[in-house]
Amino acid sequence: MSAQSSLIKVTGELYTPRETWYETIPFNDESFPIRVLLDMESRFPTKIDTPISENYSITWHEQLEVLYILEGSLICECDFRHYVCGAGDIVIINTCEAHAFGFFETPARYHCIMIDPRLCGGRDDISVHKFLEPITSRRVRFNNVIHGNEKARAILEELIADYNAANTGYELSVKGNLLRLLALLFKSEIAVEEEPKKNGGHDPISPALRYIADHFVQDITLAELASECCMNRSYFCRQFHEITGRTAIAYVNEYRLAKAKALLLTTSRSISEIAAATGFADSSYFTRKFKELYGISPSAMRRES
Repeated sequence: MSAQSSLIKVTGELYTPRETWYETIPFNDESFPIRVLLDMESRFPTKIDTPISENYSITWHEQLEVLYILEGSLICECDFRHYVCGAGDIVIINTCEAHAFGFFETPARYHCIMIDPRLCGGRDDISVHKFLEPITSRRVRFNNVIHGNEKARAILEELIADYNAANTGYELSVKGNLLRLLALLFKSEIAVEEEPKKNGGHDPISPALRYIADHFVQDITLAELASECCMNRSYFCRQFHEITGRTAIAYVNEYRLAKAKALLLTTSRSISEIAAATGFADSSYFTRKFKELYGISPSAMRRES
């Protein structure tokens, strides 16, 4: 789970063990949707004796997540598969894959990379149709843990160094290394190729979630979301509320507000510009909904950041 992400509860009324949360991932620049978090440290209890998902809430998101472990040991649970990883290992969290982390005695330190598939190309790009769509539709799943792959480590280290330096043209280098990494994963780290499967009950509405992510700046209707999921409107509304614990309209607003919060904290754009850029035609309505969700006005949050 990354910093400043937004969690949408999938089951239960309180944050208690064994809940599943949908995680929205904001990016500093939506035209370059990659996020690199350097030298993170796991923040979990010091000893775990039972499966992680029996003790801690699990999350899932539509982005590909890559962890590069620097030291310590990390316990990963991915779709109920369990792994113990150490320094030098690479952990891949596939799109829409329920996951949780923990550790035994020594907290793990790691780099975390969040990658939105939009970074890799447009809809008319052959690489999207041939390689990315199988990832996002879950027909292809990569191995969750990669041991001893020196080529993958070298690519990750170069990608992280370029992103961190942010020199002229670094976006090209980062994207190039990401494509190199994906090519390597397709060559040697495919775990399974299959029809999409149910995962924690969220797959029926995944098309609607992707539609919201692609069109949140525009007006979105329930009819459009239901059509994306091949459901009639009333059935879609029941399914969406059952899975996420909220209405589709409430979810759209929360998604927009998460995007707005990222812009608020990482850019100097005005409140009205941010409102317009995240799908709110009325800046007063935007400010009211923002305060309802975060308990503070946009201008106050910016002053305190």
